[in-house]
Amino acid sequence: MCKYHHHLYWENLLAKRTKPWQSCFVPFESVHEAIFINTVIVDYQRNTLDNDWSCHSDIKSLLGFIQYLHLPLAFYYTIHQDNDDLFFPVCSTGDFIEYVRESGSAHAQVMEEALQDIDSYWKLDNLSCLNSLKDFCARFNRLWSGDKYILNMNVFANTFEIAQFLIERNEFPEVFEEDTGLTTEQLLHMCDNFYNERFMQKNFVKILNHKIGCVI
Repeated sequence: MCKYHHHLYWENLLAKRTKPWQSCFVPFESVHEAIFINTVIVDYQRNTLDNDWSCHSDIKSLLGFIQYLHLPLAFYYTIHQDNDDLFFPVCSTGDFIEYVRESGSAHAQVMEEALQDIDSYWKLDNLSCLNSLKDFCARFNRLWSGDKYILNMNVFANTFEIAQFLIERNEFPEVFEEDTGLTTEQLLHMCDNFYNERFMQKNFVKILNHKIGCVI
């Protein structure tokens, strides 16, 4: 079994890091296998905006992150409307699905289906897994895009997909530069340097979190 396909791996990771993002999951076997995700939780009633970029060493590391950390975090927060804190309920997927079923949440069925979909991707090859995750994110974002409550995530196969995504979402380059302090040329240069400079490999995600922020 892949080491990322077990909740104990992620439990041990959380014991070392209070927030398992903000930096790259290193060392990379190959920097060109690095894959990225942006996750967002917006709740206007609880004044919550949780936006995070993270980098993972390969597609299966990202798959484990989604299955054992992000979805349980997002769904637990969704179930507990009286809780203002974000909490990682790290456990097996089977146990968490049982918890969702017993929660009485109006969203229990779609949560269970999402977890089952993600769990089915482990048998796929890397390219098929990547494509399936991107399709999953598109469906997930449509489903959880509400007026007062939003769950959103996007997967990027490389830094240039991030740049393309950001450029396409900002119609006016001067506004993007004012908001981030980066020109389009600087953004593309930064994306290119990720594959050539160790400094950028260590700091790329930090720059995304501090300069880019929420993009929904």
